[in-house]
Amino acid sequence: MDYINLYADFLKKFLKPKRKLKVVFDSSNGTTGIILKELFKTYKFIDFKLINWRPDGRFPAHGPNPLAEGATAQLEKEVKKQKADLGIIFDGDGDRVFFIDNRGRWVDAHEAGYILMQNFKPPYVASALSSWRLKKSKVQSPKSKVYISRVGHYFFKQIMRKKNASFGAEHSGHYYFRDFFYCDAGIFAAISIINFVSGLKTDLASWLDKLPKYYRSGEINFKIKDKKEVLKKIEKIYKNQGAKISKLDGLTMEFSDYWFNLRPSNTEDLLRLNMESVSQEILDKKLEEIKGLILED
Repeated sequence: MDYINLYADFLKKFLKPKRKLKVVFDSSNGTTGIILKELFKTYKFIDFKLINWRPDGRFPAHGPNPLAEGATAQLEKEVKKQKADLGIIFDGDGDRVFFIDNRGRWVDAHEAGYILMQNFKPPYVASALSSWRLKKSKVQSPKSKVYISRVGHYFFKQIMRKKNASFGAEHSGHYYFRDFFYCDAGIFAAISIINFVSGLKTDLASWLDKLPKYYRSGEINFKIKDKKEVLKKIEKIYKNQGAKISKLDGLTMEFSDYWFNLRPSNTEDLLRLNMESVSQEILDKKLEEIKGLILED
């Protein structure tokens, strides 16, 4: 049985661009290239170019992880060279996907998740580490509901099924869809982004630039032996400052202009810090403050 064509035919049902787009795909020498080639080879509305599309377990181009340093350099260059509307890069097995805008700039996974929310009706699911842009999203309706999940596909799929959520987004580039059996799927997410960009009255970069800004630390790891004691200390200090507290996934403490999450590793002596703020100044100040408290012992 020709499973590649069967899968491509299934995906075509969701491809609904409103105008012709030029798209560059980077499959990272993983599994998605052979699907993309079949999916778009006769599709007139997408002018596409595939790079690193042949599966090769040696991953000669840049490795299978798009988050690795330099992994997107070739795609960024090709998007600008081709004057493409969009660049899309997949990890080796195709469950994660990341995007490059028409100016060759990296699109943060939080923003990509927000774009995807535009295409699906609520409720949605976001992680405890997701941006306020996702956790507080009122896409589609002022009453849009966003449920918060622990990080990890098991937890996402569980809560999405329980709440009948249409879409779920993780900051790691995993996107989950009710229409895709509540699973994460890179090509399915890419199709949805293509549909969205094709409906814009402007280009993607200009649309992104108009969004309110949030400033993020990324994940910062601290080598800590007594993780529980540090978490207790941090909770006590910020609880007294009026923080809104959640212990769904580690310790999340939220204020009016910033929030942070501290998660202990289950396998290492590590505490993982993520923070987001409404300004770079506040982010820098609070990062130094919390780093000092974590390391002072």
